[in-house]
Amino acid sequence: MALPNIDQIIDPTTVRDFAAERIEAQTVVREFFMDENVPDGAGEEYEIPVPAEELGLPEEVEPGADVTYDREEYGRPRVTRQIFKKGSKIPEEDINDHISDLLGEHVEGHAKNMAKKLDRSAFAVLDSAAPSGEAVGDDDGTLSFTDINAGVTELAQRGEDGFTADMALVGPSGKESLINYLAERGTDLGDEAVQSGSLGEFAGIEFMFSNIVSVGANEAIVVDTDQFGYEGEWQPVDTDQTTDFDSEAVKVKIKAAYGWTDKFSEAAVRVQG
Repeated sequence: MALPNIDQIIDPTTVRDFAAERIEAQTVVREFFMDENVPDGAGEEYEIPVPAEELGLPEEVEPGADVTYDREEYGRPRVTRQIFKKGSKIPEEDINDHISDLLGEHVEGHAKNMAKKLDRSAFAVLDSAAPSGEAVGDDDGTLSFTDINAGVTELAQRGEDGFTADMALVGPSGKESLINYLAERGTDLGDEAVQSGSLGEFAGIEFMFSNIVSVGANEAIVVDTDQFGYEGEWQPVDTDQTTDFDSEAVKVKIKAAYGWTDKFSEAAVRVQG
């Protein structure tokens, strides 16, 4: 049969939205970063102004006294663009009457892999901000809420005003330890909470689980996500589909451009159970 024009069969916008939705559903590590939309024309790097919060306190003065002036200082963490692309071809002999299903399967596969790649790239920044050599916890081979609280306390004591932990990332062994800890105390987690990226919120901290990055056995990374870092977006997830009559195949590709940087690296700490 003659190859069809793919855009006349499947709306490109629908495919793009489908891919973005799938990636969003599988995102875990990127949740630890604040979003920063990079302006058009920013180039390969973009600096984000971060106030040092060193403005002086108001002064008590006599009536009619002059006002003293100072200025805020700014740090400028720099986020560097990373471009991600991947494509595939669906040959004519595979298409037949199943072009919609085949395209959907390819896009879903690319979206799954893109989600993994983006999370791993974001994790490189988070992981380096919380080195094992500075871990807190009792290091007894079991991650417990006592260990998590040690991380919360450590963050609260850092910096001038301290940091407030609101999220924690665990791997498979950390997840098992926490689930066992909660199950022993009669906490109803629910199947969905256990299987998805979020294990649930306990004591004001949302626990996130990932098996595509290496957090470390019985470890967690505890974070103040309002203060830790940024995800810069140059190009949101996009897809492209074309009929290549020369190669007798339908081509589909996925692409995105993001970057990650810490704002205050001390707003993350590793916990060793």
